[in-house]
Amino acid sequence: MVMDEPIHYDFRIDAWKPETLPMARLAEYLAKLSTMFGHKEHVHFLKVRKGSAIPEIAVDYEAAPKVEARLRLAGTPDAPQELERANQEVNRMLRVDNASATLKIKHGENVLVFPGKKTPLAEEVVVHEQGDLDGVVIRVGGKDDSVPVWIEGESKVIYKCWANRDMARQLAAYLFDRPVRVTGSGEWCRTPERRWELVDFKIKSFEILDVSPLEKVINDLRQIEGNLWNEMDDPQAELRKLRGD
Repeated sequence: MVMDEPIHYDFRIDAWKPETLPMARLAEYLAKLSTMFGHKEHVHFLKVRKGSAIPEIAVDYEAAPKVEARLRLAGTPDAPQELERANQEVNRMLRVDNASATLKIKHGENVLVFPGKKTPLAEEVVVHEQGDLDGVVIRVGGKDDSVPVWIEGESKVIYKCWANRDMARQLAAYLFDRPVRVTGSGEWCRTPERRWELVDFKIKSFEILDVSPLEKVINDLRQIEGNLWNEMDDPQAELRKLRGD
């Protein structure tokens, strides 16, 4: 093999054939796989080969080690959130399609196994509890007394909440602005894939989060008369200790 040739991957879906796999469903699988592979400018869809439906994917040689290392994080505690979410979504899609799949280096070893229909399912659990959500308000709208409010949290997670009109009006003032912490009552569901998902969240109050750098916080504390921060050798380390960092 020439050293700068692309590395090819096979995504083998056992329940489909090229002539039966709907194009729209193929596009959904490829979108999730694109997220899992990352490095999108170096990853290319080539074709669907015969036998079981086998989408073939090529990764540019220079990105291949990084792509393989990223893929092997799937299903581990070190996996980035967007990678693990896409991994679980592929497995859910396979279960819906009554299928399972493998991702392997062409003519090589398996990199990932997607059990799909073989996944042991946990009993669905619903929990109601008070809680907080942090993020940026990205949508406020609706004509009813219960107004939808969408909060974008870390890693682009979207929390679909609702609030009364007065609360929604106040939150609308911070649309696409400073991050907020909303407090209220939520309903959380553990899916058959053992993931916790927010089903419903009623916002009862909120506060604007301070995004000031740690150095500024320390300097502000030092300005308070009678405080002990000026006597500490390393006040930033002390603050991190208090925060449990």
